[in-house]
Amino acid sequence: MSSSRELFWQWIIKERHDAFMAFGPGSEGVPLKTAEFKYLALQKNLLEGARTDWERQHIKRLIAHDILTVSYLWAHTWAEYERALRRVQRLGYPSLEYRMHAACETLEWAANRDPTKAPLGWALVAEAERRLRRLRRRHHVRKQALAAIASVKQRVTRKGLTPPTPPPSTGTSRRRGSRPRLRLMA
Repeated sequence: MSSSRELFWQWIIKERHDAFMAFGPGSEGVPLKTAEFKYLALQKNLLEGARTDWERQHIKRLIAHDILTVSYLWAHTWAEYERALRRVQRLGYPSLEYRMHAACETLEWAANRDPTKAPLGWALVAEAERRLRRLRRRHHVRKQALAAIASVKQRVTRKGLTPPTPPPSTGTSRRRGSRPRLRLMA
């Protein structure tokens, strides 16, 4: 990567950090609508420096995830939070870690504010967990993310929200080429 592109991405990191410090946990008086508007203005500013479609898409994904994080902190209704969640789902996730983060935030938001939305949170967590388990066992992301998911599940379960019961198993493996086991009759 050329030094100009490295400086560009460092500038993006700095701008996103500054925005989070302005609208994150310490900013009690900022309404969610204002924060969302400022993030979208920041996105427009950052997109001016992007050279490729991939860079533009990645910047949109990062800003959408930042808006979701701010929504987790300040959204009071499901409609406010859902708008940010749908934006992230529409644009996609920059990485598996962002998928796990969004799933855990959704489950915790539901547990704290609207328990009727917990099944969606549990489904997102299960999907993120399934994808994480596809990484090799010693992968650092797998270990850290599964530990984070276990911690979130424990906190949410303590509040009385349990995961929905899985459908009954049919007894056959989902692995490719598997066959039902034959029983020998004596």
